[in-house]
Amino acid sequence: MIRMIGNLTDVTVEKMINQISSLTTFIQAIGGLIILYLIFNIINAILNGKKKKQLERINENLEEIKQLLKNKRKKGK
Repeated sequence: MIRMIGNLTDVTVEKMINQISSLTTFIQAIGGLIILYLIFNIINAILNGKKKKQLERINENLEEIKQLLKNKRKKGK
């Protein structure tokens, strides 16, 4: 009987260790996904900043083109 109780506690402790190990693995996987998400967002922010600068330059060029066309129309009249 005592031997049986000893075996039961061993099995229970083993199950608890396995569950804790599984939980640890799960938490590590979630942490890895969070890190990948952060890296993706940082890269995305950098690329969006570059695109924004390009769009600003294009808008400036468009304004210059508009001014040139207006001046040309006035001279043509």
